Amino acid sequence: MKVTVVGTGCTWVTRNNTSFILDDKMLFDIPSGNYKEIIKSIDIFNLSAVFISHLHSDHFGDFYVIASRYIREMKKLGRTEKLRVYGLKGLDEYVINLNKMIFCAEDETSMELLKGCIEFIEVEDGSEFIESGYKVKAYRMTHGKMECYGYSFTDEKGKTISFTADTCICDAVDNMLSVSDVSFVDVASVDDNIRHHISYNQFLGLMKKFPNCKMYPVHTNYASQKIIEENNTNPLFDGIVLNV
Repeated sequence: MKVTVVGTGCTWVTRNNTSFILDDKMLFDIPSGNYKEIIKSIDIFNLSAVFISHLHSDHFGDFYVIASRYIREMKKLGRTEKLRVYGLKGLDEYVINLNKMIFCAEDETSMELLKGCIEFIEVEDGSEFIESGYKVKAYRMTHGKMECYGYSFTDEKGKTISFTADTCICDAVDNMLSVSDVSFVDVASVDDNIRHHISYNQFLGLMKKFPNCKMYPVHTNYASQKIIEENNTNPLFDGIVLNV
């Protein structure tokens, strides 16, 4: 599996917001400011699917850019297959309203054009799909009151990689890591009392608890990235390409 690390940071740092491309054809999150970085790595019209974790802007903010490009250029480029977008219930209406607000599109026109080129697929905890040769499973994470999903991807050889998205320590994290060979884990703070994310010390605990899973810390702030690099705790950097 090829994983292109588009970003490793959170809203409050100068690094790109956390986002990944899997095998040049599946995108995990498209945060605000990341679209230009994504198109440096791939042609978005070669994407087969986008997986949205939740609707905070640092995970979803640039999705309307992809939506607007598909609306305007899909037919011109001769693409007939719809882009599949996986996410929480109501995502399609949210995108339609966002597109209408930004581009002043009429509701009926926006709806017709958007649904003509993008297929929205709703997920819930435990949902399983076959996408681009992978068995994909959604996990409902705990991120305050925000509905948020992590995803695991299992290839035909049985190897599994996963992305926790934003979450604190919860059963879903344990369930995901217990079946993953490689995982990209939210480590947004050094504060062990953080409520909606995983701290560095908690991340170390997960590494000890699940030694068979290679974990990479992502969604880091300045403090957590600093201690990760100082201790060489599998640090990641924007633009790295991993073969896992």
